[in-house]
Amino acid sequence: SSQSSGSSGINAEYGGGARALFLSEGAPTGSKEALALELIRFLIGNTTTPSVTKGTVNTKLASAASGAATGAVASECINISYRDSGMFGLSVSAANGAEIGDALKASIGVVRGVSQGVSAEELEGAKNRLKMASITERSTVSGLITTTSAEALAGCPVRSGADLCAAIDSLTVEDVVAAAKKVATSQPILVTYGAAEDMPLQRELI
Repeated sequence: SSQSSGSSGINAEYGGGARALFLSEGAPTGSKEALALELIRFLIGNTTTPSVTKGTVNTKLASAASGAATGAVASECINISYRDSGMFGLSVSAANGAEIGDALKASIGVVRGVSQGVSAEELEGAKNRLKMASITERSTVSGLITTTSAEALAGCPVRSGADLCAAIDSLTVEDVVAAAKKVATSQPILVTYGAAEDMPLQRELI
């Protein structure tokens, strides 16, 4: 199943902080493209804890956002699937709202970088992390009900953990690049809140 990562850990409501959501069209539940997008999420920014920079977590998104800001920032990849479509994109927060634009631009660059290609080693590592997360999610009764219910409601075949892992293993570099290219060329939406007065216009971000 597809899901978004956890909270950013940065409270954008106080102290001049800001948060931005940069979202594009994703893919429907149960589709190969949705699984490829979920793999991208694990490739660039998903860990067991949020991608909070200036701290202990190190992901591609975290490194990029950290390099574009001097204060605390967080950058996470979001992938949510529905019956007929989905949403894929970024959630970026900055303790200093004046830096939110630069952190978001850097994060967008990471996503676009996937459309240029990924190494077999990087892909294998992301697959292992995604399989582990999927198995862990389905190891609890509540997690199993949530994941299988989402597939059933979407009219998809309900997959076992082994079937899902096999589907993840079958994804190729070409599948991931194609999914990333579709995101990179789609028309995104930008939502901001907090002290985001310095956020660039949407057209300047793409």
